[in-house]
Amino acid sequence: MKFKYKVPEMDQQYDDFKKQVKDSSDIVDVISGYVSLQKKGRYYWACCPFHGEKTPSFCVDKERQFFYCYGCHTGGDVFTFVQKIENSTFPEAVKTLAGRANIPVPESHRTAADIRREEKRKDMYRINDLACRYFSACLHKTKPGAAALEYFHNRGITDAIIERFSLGFSLPSFNALEFNLTKKGCTREQLAAAGLIRDKNGSCRDVFINRVMIPIKDPRGKVIAFGGRVMDDGLPKYLNTGETDVFQKRETLFGLDVAIKPIREAKEAIIVEGYMDAISLHAAGINRAVASLGTAFSEQHAKLLHRITENVVFAYDSDDAGRRNAVRAVSIAKKAGLSVKVLNVPEGKDPDAFVRKSGKEAFENLVKNAWDGTEFQIRYTISKNNVSELAGKVQCVSNIIPYLQECKTEIEAAGYIKFLAQQLVIDEGLIMGEYRKKAAAHFSRSNPSLQIPVPSAQSVPSTLERAESKLLLLFFRYSGLIDSYHEILQQIGFASPVRQSIYEKICKLGNVDFSTVKESLFAADDAEINAETARILAGEDFATDEESRKQIADDCIRRMQQNFLQRAYEDHRRLAETYASMNDPRFNDEIKICNELRGKITKLYGN
Repeated sequence: MKFKYKVPEMDQQYDDFKKQVKDSSDIVDVISGYVSLQKKGRYYWACCPFHGEKTPSFCVDKERQFFYCYGCHTGGDVFTFVQKIENSTFPEAVKTLAGRANIPVPESHRTAADIRREEKRKDMYRINDLACRYFSACLHKTKPGAAALEYFHNRGITDAIIERFSLGFSLPSFNALEFNLTKKGCTREQLAAAGLIRDKNGSCRDVFINRVMIPIKDPRGKVIAFGGRVMDDGLPKYLNTGETDVFQKRETLFGLDVAIKPIREAKEAIIVEGYMDAISLHAAGINRAVASLGTAFSEQHAKLLHRITENVVFAYDSDDAGRRNAVRAVSIAKKAGLSVKVLNVPEGKDPDAFVRKSGKEAFENLVKNAWDGTEFQIRYTISKNNVSELAGKVQCVSNIIPYLQECKTEIEAAGYIKFLAQQLVIDEGLIMGEYRKKAAAHFSRSNPSLQIPVPSAQSVPSTLERAESKLLLLFFRYSGLIDSYHEILQQIGFASPVRQSIYEKICKLGNVDFSTVKESLFAADDAEINAETARILAGEDFATDEESRKQIADDCIRRMQQNFLQRAYEDHRRLAETYASMNDPRFNDEIKICNELRGKITKLYGN
């Protein structure tokens, strides 16, 4: 039976718009605006902007319009690159490139709700920008602002830093901001929605009164919120805009708009608690600092940073609250795949006070000598338990084991166990035994239906990976081949879930040309699919004659089928062992299946 393909329905106008944008956005030209590319042979090369490296492994293919990094395995088309480098969504990336190419964005593909939501966000950006300009004018052009300017200067914040962060001042008046912005066409409702005015006792008043003002911006430099700090001992010391349609605290890192380039260059980010800490570090020449706007470091913050760097250093306050929150933040950062360190600011100071007193070099020495994240968690936990007694040591080990379970490998965990044993003067074998017992219990709770571990995709042999990739590259270029292998692939599939997804997407496209296949896969807005597609495209080209293509495909299928049978055999063999240990009669059925699979493997592929 001939394999039936389904052609997906698409919004033709928006699809044409995306194609026009893509055709007008040469990937080499776009990427050259962010990193320095060097042409070597067919590809353009650079050090990857998405992870730290000294030897270039980031390649750009001008002919086929994709990029791929052999180091961090990130890849995709020009839209993917802009998404990652600008930390934006797919629609935002399309708009960014459309603006670069001076192509107007069509309105017809958006719903009425989409238009209303976007208009509301535009209004909020406009209002926040007007407020930012107003606060800046108050700082520089009013008599009360002179005191605020002196306050900044006394803290070592220069005019250049004031300009870099768009710092300002709110007048000592209940409605000065409202009065000025309503003259600019802003309504009370809009100002309230942006968190700039509020109702108090039946009358409206400004939220920020007589405070130095710190605009909070998104990674692209748009003002999304404000923080205000008193210049004396008044309370509350800090006052922030509440969350709005454009500002979510858990997704925002203060200073990222100015720190993103230095972070990439240094291959490291320094994370502090508040915006004044970050501003003071920048004023001292430490430009890779961002603030998590309090101590609420979140999973979203960690993921945002992981797109920019692999290394983070937490520089929270050295009081107990700061250290306690650093312990939590380390776990979140490690879970996101970041390499984590924690520095200890001496004398109970915060980073702002320390760097103003001791200077850049002293702070950089703290960074250089910062503790590894897990070591910090261990040291902090030891300090919170009475380890002079056996009961305290037992409790301490119990509290630390969850941090050890966050290690990527048992070898890494063993290193920390040795360190912990030395600190507590306990036999490390006892700690290792407790660690393994808790790890087994955790696995059992997380996987109650599993009797045996299932091999991960990472255990797939490289020969199989090459076979699956070659077959998909053939299907990319010659989609007519799919019919010949559809039936067998329905049985054995691809061992890699992402390559299986790519195969299914190709099938849905039908007999289309290579360019359409490539663009459709990259347009899926799936980071894994984009990266794997780019990796496959970066592989070798094939001979053009039909016989050679079929021979290559047959060889790939043979390797994939062999692996499929071998994995099935291993699964049933382990199940047979489990049943045997339980005296379960199903052991005989599993042994029979194993023998049949072994016979089939031997018949097809020999011993």
